[in-house]
Amino acid sequence: HITYTVNKDGIAIVKVDTAGSKVNVLNEKLTREFADVMQEITHNPDVKCSVLMSAKPGCWIAGADINMLKAGENAAQVTEIAKGGQQVYQFLEDSPKPVVAAIMGTCMGGGLELALSCHYRIAVNDGKTVLSAPEVMLGLLPGAGGTQRLPRLVGLPDSLDMMLTG
Repeated sequence: HITYTVNKDGIAIVKVDTAGSKVNVLNEKLTREFADVMQEITHNPDVKCSVLMSAKPGCWIAGADINMLKAGENAAQVTEIAKGGQQVYQFLEDSPKPVVAAIMGTCMGGGLELALSCHYRIAVNDGKTVLSAPEVMLGLLPGAGGTQRLPRLVGLPDSLDMMLTG
């Protein structure tokens, strides 16, 4: 579930809250909702920028819903799911209005890729905030542009370490 409010300064506060889950996970429904909200924000003249936050304490976004990927009947279906995420993240990256990822807690996999798509990232410096790409431990590559965005932001050596070890 994605909700947003616009404060008096024109900042859209976007909150992610995956229904029925203790953590935020990305699935097709949430991705569609997110795309709709970001389209709305982009076309709202009262909004100057947006901040993405979690409504769940200790978890920004834990990644893609692995069950969604397992439910894919064939490679073509899983590829289409990945393309949907890629399009949303590219739209976010290309947004004419700045987007800030306010990260507190777990930020992994597709959640990390979402954060990388934002113009700015702010993370709480505590033991609970973790940025990682654990899908590589399952034999999967980051599928929404993270392999391109991460090296641009942190350099090739650090990004290779994360992309190879999770």
